[in-house]
This record gives sequence, structure tokens and C-alpha cells, in this order.
Amino acid sequence: IVESDSLPYDDIISGKYQFVDNKIIPRTYNEVELTQITNAEKSKKLKLANEKIRPLQDAVDLGIATDEEIQKLGAWKRYRVEINRIDTSNLLDISWPLPPDV
Repeated sequence: IVESDSLPYDDIISGKYQFVDNKIIPRTYNEVELTQITNAEKSKKLKLANEKIRPLQDAVDLGIATDEEIQKLGAWKRYRVEINRIDTSNLLDISWPLPPDV
């Protein structure tokens, strides 16, 4: 058993750290694991974008969208395109776009 006050419990449980040679150190990931993590992050960001786009697109489709909703829809669609363009095979050079601040 190792006690540590300096690491958040969630980080330890999530597997971000490992116990090696009586020390708690950041976990190292192999290329397959990094690819899986990166693909999961991309999927998470696309899911968020889709959740934001659906009701805005519904308002446009029904002809009841406000100017603000139309602007938000465009911003979220641009974000979704930027995320889709991320090449997850290039693990060392990923720059995630920020979601719209609308």
C-alpha cells in the first residue's frame, strides 16, 4: 500500500499513473494505446459537436432559427469539420481545435 497526498484519486484510478519500483510514476503508453486514446478523444469531440448541431439544424430546417442559432450552427459545423480533418495516425503532431465559444 502506498499513500500519496499529491495525486488526485481520479488520476490514480483512471490509470494515468502506475506503481513501479516503489514509486508512483506517470503511466507510459505504447503506440497502440496512444492511437486508441487519440481516436477516443476524436470521437468524444465529434459526439459533442453532433449534440450541439442537431437542435440548431432542426431549427434551421423548420424555418424557425434565430440569427444567433444560425451563427452557432455555422461555428459548430466548422468545428466538426476541423475535428474530422485531424489525422490521428500522426500522434506527435495533433493540435486539437477549441470548441466554439458561442
